[in-house]
Amino acid sequence: MKKIDLNKTYERRGTDSVKWDHMDFLDNRATKNTLPLWLSDMEFKVADEILEALKNRIDHGFLGHSMAGDEYLNAVCNWYKNKFNWIIDKNSIFYSPGILPAIGFVISALTNLEDGVIIQPPVFYPFSELIKGQGRTVINNNLINENGYYKIDFSDLREKARNPKNKLLILCSPHNPVGRVWTKEELEEIVKICEETNTYILSDEIHCDLTRKNIQHFPIRTITNYKNIIVTVSPSKTFNVAGLPIASIIIDDEKLREMWLKETKNKYYIRFVPPLDMVLSIAAYNKCGYWLEQVLDYIEDNFSFMEKYLKENLPKINYKKPEGTYLAWVNFGAYVDYKELLDVLITKYDLLIESGHVFGKPGDGYFRISVACPRVYLEEGLRRIVVAIKELTNMNEK
Repeated sequence: MKKIDLNKTYERRGTDSVKWDHMDFLDNRATKNTLPLWLSDMEFKVADEILEALKNRIDHGFLGHSMAGDEYLNAVCNWYKNKFNWIIDKNSIFYSPGILPAIGFVISALTNLEDGVIIQPPVFYPFSELIKGQGRTVINNNLINENGYYKIDFSDLREKARNPKNKLLILCSPHNPVGRVWTKEELEEIVKICEETNTYILSDEIHCDLTRKNIQHFPIRTITNYKNIIVTVSPSKTFNVAGLPIASIIIDDEKLREMWLKETKNKYYIRFVPPLDMVLSIAAYNKCGYWLEQVLDYIEDNFSFMEKYLKENLPKINYKKPEGTYLAWVNFGAYVDYKELLDVLITKYDLLIESGHVFGKPGDGYFRISVACPRVYLEEGLRRIVVAIKELTNMNEK
């Protein structure tokens, strides 16, 4: 197996990287010296096999209109069959230019103006932005936080799903940012509630490949035959290729397929698939499992390092590694006001991390940090956080 150097750092500035060059997307106080540990974007070079496949296709000299063929569809089907024993019908796979646009298409197709769409905060903030942007109503089914371990409030979910105006649940599975990987029993209860209330489920499973050792992700389609489910998957987070945002939208039900096509094909004429996006997907799914295996081991070690570092330096946080994703969800609010910490980190210590507040009110006090980076970045970021917190606590005690 080819060994990859995940400790190596790369200069990404000057490439219009959102993470490095456009930090003002999150905070306009960031400078060229700011260390970015925000955004779900890895600091690991893309696998050689993907880069080689892209170069070969470019050397071919033609990048005309393309559509999904058997090579691409088989690569998708084989990956999810081998990883999760999920048997996907090729006819169920629909293209979208990324998962977020797909969520917008689904909201528009399955709900009407002012209908409610249920989400489970603290959750990926574009969900609420898309719901509001479509003229729908955000319905919060807040997760229950038990000392940093999150559970679903099924009683509240059932109550909100019973309202006929609340037509759709957007399920984040695994959950971003809290890192839960829902158990089979939890998913079965979600499906039971939604089936009883005839609520659509859109399951965003973009982080499904990024789980910790001995943690199993269950694609929701593998535990139920409930027809009103749409699943979104993508190689983007798994293989660090989010800049070429191809997504596979899995729709088994014929009526839902028709609704999807009416929204995407008839309204926006989304018919063709970018050829380079398919090329990278085929290479990733067929040849890069070894790359992912090493990346997951490195991320596991980074989480273990972070857990130990915070236990030694900020024990009140009681931090534990998440079950899934490569995003740490940390309660620095246990020590200081989160707004004060955010300000001093960016203005004095040149560190950019994400305030949990943007993920919904239940995220107040928490911060989201990407650990998919060389250890030197993570260690330096944590050092700056500890120094900043100690400075703030000393100031507040005077």
